Amino acid sequence: MSTVATATGVRRSFGAAVVLDGVDLTIAGGEVVALLGASGSGKSTLLRILAGLDTEAGGTWAIAGSTAVVFQEHRLLPWKRVGANVALGLRGGDPAARVAEALDEVGLADRARAWPAELSGGQAQRVAFARALVRRPELLLLDEPFGALDALTRLRMQALFGRLRTHHGFAALLVTHDVDEALLLADRIIVLDDGRITEDRPVPLPHPRAADTPGFGAERRTLLGLLKVPVSELAGP
Repeated sequence: MSTVATATGVRRSFGAAVVLDGVDLTIAGGEVVALLGASGSGKSTLLRILAGLDTEAGGTWAIAGSTAVVFQEHRLLPWKRVGANVALGLRGGDPAARVAEALDEVGLADRARAWPAELSGGQAQRVAFARALVRRPELLLLDEPFGALDALTRLRMQALFGRLRTHHGFAALLVTHDVDEALLLADRIIVLDDGRITEDRPVPLPHPRAADTPGFGAERRTLLGLLKVPVSELAGP
């Protein structure tokens, strides 16, 4: 399987604070990799470096193919309609047809003329996914893309992501704090702690997955332990 992203010895400091301390990473074509870790562990910093949004890091990294980024905030331009937001910066081919196809894929075929202010939070994030998909990326970079959504909308968006991944076959790097989300969506999970990778493990569960899939609970407990969640919290109320 081809490799779409590589990073070797990536380092990033902000003043005296070392955020990434020699990170090595590879992502294969079509692979979904989830990046877990506490706040401040360097997850979003690494994603921003791979996205080309941070050029001050040390080390080497390369992306083979096109990329698109989806952030926690939808970042739609309020003065442009939905269709124009999806088409922003699009070049070549038939942009109007590609925008219509992308909106249809996320269930918003009838909202191209709507203003962002007329959308719910879930709809706005689906537009953000359409804006990424319309570029037909080999690698999708996702920075807490469902973190601002309510629980039910988040589940629907996770299911949508799974369907889109199956249909398009893109690779993805998913930054998340949510262990369950990582287990539901990823083929491989990487744990970052103090700027270093402390665990890199495949998810040995077949797709599609649910929280009651055999083995899900055991994997969840293992990951929570790696994230240093106290045993009392693992046991629940």
